Amino acid sequence: MPRRSYDHYCGIARALDHLGERWALLIVRELLAGPRRYSDLLADLPGISTDVLATRLRELEADGLVSRERGGVRMYTLTDAGAEVAPVLDALATWGLGRLGEKTPGDAVRDHWPAPRPVAVAGPATPGPATDEPV
Repeated sequence: MPRRSYDHYCGIARALDHLGERWALLIVRELLAGPRRYSDLLADLPGISTDVLATRLRELEADGLVSRERGGVRMYTLTDAGAEVAPVLDALATWGLGRLGEKTPGDAVRDHWPAPRPVAVAGPATPGPATDEPV
């Protein structure tokens, strides 16, 4: 069965056509740290079913966002196009951090989840106003 599309000629809608399914962005979040085995993804995504994880990985691979490395151990990794989603996840993490509230007993936590990655600043810092006073 083909996936649904918003059929809007809009960048946000098109992005959601690829990443708007439940769990898709969280799978990308996990792969931003580097290649992961299926079992690692399953362990770090509490609540996802094996069927949903397998389906999302297939969809992300078909969309060119994830690649599957074959060999002794099958690993999943982000493609360059998948890695381009990092700033979007950083923005969502920053926005969501202010809305976490109190942790409930049912909330899963992983050390690598809550903090957004630091954003690199291009170029040197802008100097302050010039003064004649010694620093």
